[in-house]
Amino acid sequence: ISTMVHYPVLSRLAIGQTLMVNQLVDMEWKFGVTVGTSELQKAGNIFLQLKLVVRKGNTTENIYMELTLPQFYNFLHEMERAKACMDCFT
Repeated sequence: ISTMVHYPVLSRLAIGQTLMVNQLVDMEWKFGVTVGTSELQKAGNIFLQLKLVVRKGNTTENIYMELTLPQFYNFLHEMERAKACMDCFT
C-alpha cells in the first residue's frame, strides 16, 4: 500500500503528537497551483505549504508540511475544534 494513501492520517497524527507535547507559537501558509507535471491529472491541483513554529522547552523548531486543499480544510477544522476545547477551560 502506498505511503500517499496513508499520508493524511499520518500527517494528522504527527501534528497531533507535536501539538500535544509542544506549544504552537506561529504558523505561516502559502497557496500554490501545480501548473506543470508529467502526470496530467495533477495539473491544476491546489496545494498549501505550512510552516509551524513550535516551542520545545527553551527553543523553537520549524515544521514544514505540504497539504492538498482538502487536507488543509481538515487541518483547519481540527484546529478550530482544539480552540473550542481550550475555550471551554478558560
